[in-house]
Amino acid sequence: MQIKSRQNWLVVATLLGLVAAGGCGIHPAIKRAGRTDEQKQQLIKPGNFGNNAAADRLRGRFDFWNEEVIRQDVAVGTVFMGDSITELWELAAYFAPSDGVILNRGIGGDITPHMAKRFDADVIQLKPRNVVILAGTNDVARALSANKPEQETISGVMANMEAMVDAAQKASIKVFVCSILPTNPDTGNHAGKAPILPKINEKLKAMCAAKGCIYVNYACPMKDSAGELRKDLARDGLHPHDAGYEIMARVLNEAARANGLRL
Repeated sequence: MQIKSRQNWLVVATLLGLVAAGGCGIHPAIKRAGRTDEQKQQLIKPGNFGNNAAADRLRGRFDFWNEEVIRQDVAVGTVFMGDSITELWELAAYFAPSDGVILNRGIGGDITPHMAKRFDADVIQLKPRNVVILAGTNDVARALSANKPEQETISGVMANMEAMVDAAQKASIKVFVCSILPTNPDTGNHAGKAPILPKINEKLKAMCAAKGCIYVNYACPMKDSAGELRKDLARDGLHPHDAGYEIMARVLNEAARANGLRL
């Protein structure tokens, strides 16, 4: 179609704007998990989260998928919130939904402040019975690269985890908080992570006891006698493969049953 005058162009543009504001695209009442203003500002900073095109695409897909779930009035049983360890988990191979669908909202490379920002869109508005949160390993990796003090890193992770837990409990969602997985020397920053991850896990466990949420201890059965991720559970020292996920599924299901819950 060729638009021959400025006046006609303005009419077309106006109509397109009305369509976009109406039924097409994301409904204004549905919350979006897209880039925040802070993330947009980070786009120009090399190495920051805004440059992760794959993560941006996933957030965009989550916006569409969330809208479909909400508009079709789909019952949601459990949402898994996390980073690449969650994203790579083929949940349907390990869990059978009991009352509502199980949704994966993991994004590779995500850190806890970004999860906290998208938590309302990717968890709360979907009204699940449960949320399973596994996060923190990327926060530690980035902090090590930036030479941040250990305590600052731990405090930041805990503040964001508490914010997600509080938001879920306010919405009457049962919360499973998972220990961060150990790593081993097959991953590059293992030496720096090794002393920090157990400290965060201890604080996560204490937080769960204080707030009445469920602590899921993946780390214990997945570590060897040296406290490192067992070599038979991952190929890269960080991301579990099938054997690792099988243990995680078992531990999570046991935690759910022990608390009279279903995923």
